[in-house]
Amino acid sequence: MNSGKSINLLFFGIVIPLLFLSGCAATLHTIPTDFALGAKEESVVIGRVTFVMGTLMGLKPIGFFERLGKSHLTVVNQATGDSYVIVCDKSGSDSNFYVALPPGQYRLSKWERGNLTSSLIGRFSVGKGQVIYIGTLKFVRGQGVGNFLLGVVVDGFPGEWRVEDEYEGTVRSFREKYPHISQEVEKSPIAQ
Repeated sequence: MNSGKSINLLFFGIVIPLLFLSGCAATLHTIPTDFALGAKEESVVIGRVTFVMGTLMGLKPIGFFERLGKSHLTVVNQATGDSYVIVCDKSGSDSNFYVALPPGQYRLSKWERGNLTSSLIGRFSVGKGQVIYIGTLKFVRGQGVGNFLLGVVVDGFPGEWRVEDEYEGTVRSFREKYPHISQEVEKSPIAQ
């Protein structure tokens, strides 16, 4: 008679929590201003996410996009399969990120902001104890009435993701926020 209760306990007490934990990604927020590189086997990865929404017949897009919160980038360590969600440091169309990641080869998986998502394709490498700049991920919205109508039909923003080199500006912002981290910032740009 007690076998039903033990199965329920096993199922709800062990199996269900394991299912939830197995698919979870670690969320990485901006490192604290007193972060010390070298305390763990990790590196600081810096970059930027930018949106160029353009105009339609001279009109800028409505401001809802600015209020969707911070951008999230999901990256996957190719050796371990561990997923990490990088949270940009501020809301808006242009934001840096400064996060700590273990060394390894990483694959970009997706971008999210509010209820918007996009698959991403790209890879980058992280060495041990380094500060790594991976580039600027820039979304450029398609222009013109045709792209506007396509966006209405597919309920999205037609456009493309690009990786651009904005090393100087991103490193300058990093140095202003973290003057005590003196390591040279190495480039490891996102590759397709």
